[in-house]
Amino acid sequence: MSYPALLDALHDRTAGDHLVASASGVVVASRDTASGDSPLARFGLGVDRSEPDRAAVLDRFADGLLDLHRHVLRDGVAHALEHLNSRTSVGTTLLDRQLVQASLADVAIEIRESEALRPHDAATRWRAHQGLVRAGRLLLTLLGASSFLVSGPGGDLHLAEVTGNVYLHPGEEDR
Repeated sequence: MSYPALLDALHDRTAGDHLVASASGVVVASRDTASGDSPLARFGLGVDRSEPDRAAVLDRFADGLLDLHRHVLRDGVAHALEHLNSRTSVGTTLLDRQLVQASLADVAIEIRESEALRPHDAATRWRAHQGLVRAGRLLLTLLGASSFLVSGPGGDLHLAEVTGNVYLHPGEEDR
């Protein structure tokens, strides 16, 4: 399922009858659901404005966004394992390279640490998001340009990063 569709499903699970608006009143959802035009439209996302949701709804949505980001990263790791195992250099696969394995392990550890910590406030959610962003960028570095092919994880990781930036930023007073 595409990131925009997964994001819409998260809106439905969290708020049911409406789209969840961030603390700043920004709503990010699929283009089919959010009517506003945005630079993210080419990736399938639309942006609208609305009244910010209650803290409890935002907290549930924020937790769901982190889960979604971890899901996208796990898919990216699976893609990287397959891709790097099929590419060779100097008689061995790229996956057999020690630094490649270490980088993939770093990504996997970040995912597991984020799951285990289960952040419970805006500041720790933001730190968890930043860790997942760093892990995603490391994964994209390993994959190079192939990460942004249609089959690559680059587009979904970009959307997870941008959406997290909108909904998970703690604001100046909470940092």
